[in-house]
Amino acid sequence: MNLYTAYIPMDRRQALAEGGALARQTSGAGLFADISGFTPLTEALANDLGPQRGAEELTVHLNMVYDALINVLHQYRGSVIGFSGDAITCWFDGDDGLRATACALGMQREMEQFATVTLVSGKTVSLSIKTAISTGRARRFVVGDPEISLIDVLSGAIMDNLAAAEHMADRGETVLDPASVSTLGGRVSYQKWVTDPDTGEQYGVVDRLELQVPSDPWPEIPDQAFNEDQVRSWVLRQVLNRLAAGQGDFLAELRPAVALFLRFRGIDFEADEDAETKLGNFVRLVQRRLERYEGTLVQLTIGDKGSYMYAAFGAPLAHEDDPVRAAQVALELQSIGSELDFITSLQIGITRGRMRTGAYGSTSRRTYGVLG
Repeated sequence: MNLYTAYIPMDRRQALAEGGALARQTSGAGLFADISGFTPLTEALANDLGPQRGAEELTVHLNMVYDALINVLHQYRGSVIGFSGDAITCWFDGDDGLRATACALGMQREMEQFATVTLVSGKTVSLSIKTAISTGRARRFVVGDPEISLIDVLSGAIMDNLAAAEHMADRGETVLDPASVSTLGGRVSYQKWVTDPDTGEQYGVVDRLELQVPSDPWPEIPDQAFNEDQVRSWVLRQVLNRLAAGQGDFLAELRPAVALFLRFRGIDFEADEDAETKLGNFVRLVQRRLERYEGTLVQLTIGDKGSYMYAAFGAPLAHEDDPVRAAQVALELQSIGSELDFITSLQIGITRGRMRTGAYGSTSRRTYGVLG
């Protein structure tokens, strides 16, 4: 059962185990952690070991890094809401930014052990992380077709603030947005201040915390606390089949695949009471269109200034005509406005290239990714 539950955010998992639900409107702190260096590591391993062996070795490195980072996150009662490329978006419910900042600094310390990764060939690759924090109100949704997979969604203006803070951060830095700087006051010391040239707002690059923040790890959940049907619906069907067959790290490969990005507008995630219903209808429609062509919705990212979906063709299931399948889905989705009149804008892009595919993450929180 743990193989399935690791695909569910920890706070959602705790609520399921207790037979309850998470509040749809809440407040707290968001943390975005972006890892740099996996792309050159991927290329180096592929050159040294070949695509298949290189992909397997890459998965080992990925899992080591995510194990270290997510262990810190769970020590401060944070949850990974979603993976996006080599980054994770995390949530600390009810936090004013203090736990999130302590966690971000802990993540930076953990990454020091990966500053120099030495490969079998003697080559070295450097991995690092940048982290950003935003605080405020948020909305939590669950969307998706349970027969395909459910998706946890964190939305609201806080997500745009988090993205803005991340843009201000460099490698090795932890940046707080203006709301977090104001809330935390003198509990944080800063290395420097960075000004947004468009808004004039100041973001703080954290030096240290001025007080100790004790860890407060999540309690252990026994497997018997879950109903299997509840947790299976959170895992992609193709992934579920492999997990049931005991192939948890299946398809760790470097392989050609097709990426389809769909940017959409028209849902007010901050103020529209029907936002969850609208998004749910849209996501289910897209999932079902993709499934007809054996494509997979890999990622959903929400922002008030624009949201997007990322779908993959060629992983987990590959076909000779995957680019054609992606183009056909794109053409069908262009007419979606006639079915869902609240979608006011759709932009779709398709590309093809070598991707690293497979399950990755930590033992306690993981995903299936098609990255490149």
